[in-house]
Amino acid sequence: HNHGPEVEKKYAAYLDGLARAMTEFARERECFPILVAMEMLDRRACEHLAARLPQPPPLFVSDTLDMYDLVSVLRNCGLMVSSRFHAVVTSMPGLVPSGGVTMDERIRNLMNDRGHPELFLEVDDPALGEKVLAMMRLLDREGERIANDIARTVPKQLKLMGQMGIDFLEEVLRIYPEF
Repeated sequence: HNHGPEVEKKYAAYLDGLARAMTEFARERECFPILVAMEMLDRRACEHLAARLPQPPPLFVSDTLDMYDLVSVLRNCGLMVSSRFHAVVTSMPGLVPSGGVTMDERIRNLMNDRGHPELFLEVDDPALGEKVLAMMRLLDREGERIANDIARTVPKQLKLMGQMGIDFLEEVLRIYPEF
């Protein structure tokens, strides 16, 4: 939500790092990369990333797909690297081995809760491309173990989300008792 030359430079470095990792990973092994825009505002970033790739992959965007189709796409992935917390969380019941590039604490906390501190990177890491590639290789190589860890984490995450909903309802009723 910021603008300016420094922000644009960081944004380009982020996209370049992801593009380098995706390109190299696709050279190493047969795969079918896709890009998913969880929110309409993600479309621009996905389009900019696609333009940096030798073969632009299919783009699945929330402004053209309903949430059920988008979640279905995510849960059918072989592996995923995302900067969107909700993409990681919604893929977890599909046991998709996933890692994150984090801009805030949510992906970092989720990966730590899953027991996967090696599966998150900071968005402004100067070696982002190399580290994303290493993460993708790890997800590919150890996908079954990571999926098993995710399977053990899903019930805890569902309980946490349910409790957050209850807490939110209680707060709304406290402030707006007539609601």
